[in-house]
Amino acid sequence: MSKIVFYLHADSGQLTELVKAAMLMASDALFEEKALQVAVMRPRPSDILAVPADSDLLVKLDLVVEIVFPFGQPIRPLQAALYKASSPMLELVNRSQSFLVLGYQRTFQESGKKLLRYHYLMFRGVEYSRADYLDYYIHSHYRFGVVTPLADYYQNYLDQEGGRELAAVFGVDAFDADNISELRFDSVEDYLFSDAIREIAPQAAVDEELFVNRKRCQSFSMNVLLDSRSYC
Repeated sequence: MSKIVFYLHADSGQLTELVKAAMLMASDALFEEKALQVAVMRPRPSDILAVPADSDLLVKLDLVVEIVFPFGQPIRPLQAALYKASSPMLELVNRSQSFLVLGYQRTFQESGKKLLRYHYLMFRGVEYSRADYLDYYIHSHYRFGVVTPLADYYQNYLDQEGGRELAAVFGVDAFDADNISELRFDSVEDYLFSDAIREIAPQAAVDEELFVNRKRCQSFSMNVLLDSRSYC
């Protein structure tokens, strides 16, 4: 499924209103008519999974809003309607410090609605073309995600050119990561301090050194305020 993810920085004093506007956007008739799914998330305070924790992105990140499209639904015909539906929300953000990515979500393992999500925005190593990088990420590195206990695992492959075009439509900046590794779980502590993660995490880090520019990457976790999807 294709998806748009907004990483939003609220205008001064507008965070509460921004959250309200994002939640209200999900009830717009467009989303029911086109079967669009919406998730609204807040970065977790004192986030042990935030690396680096003091990055410019995270310091200014107030809200994450995800819009997921059904299979076969092109985004371009819906751009005008999406812009109209999201305008009350975007009027409350600092657009020069808010970002958007466009991508395709692949589900590796899923067990239902979760209270927390983790995003790891990743960049390829300098020796890797995008094709080389995604080939290794999809067909080799994935193994660390699927053996992760207590978490659902997704890969998001980002369309950088399409993201730039869409960001211009919405009046925000594009974030040019190559992909997002995504985990969803109910407890950070149970996940992070499990015996399996203590074993898997160092192995995954060593593997990333082969093909990832880890100095450019950004990870963090979020509390889910709204997830409109039905997991039945």
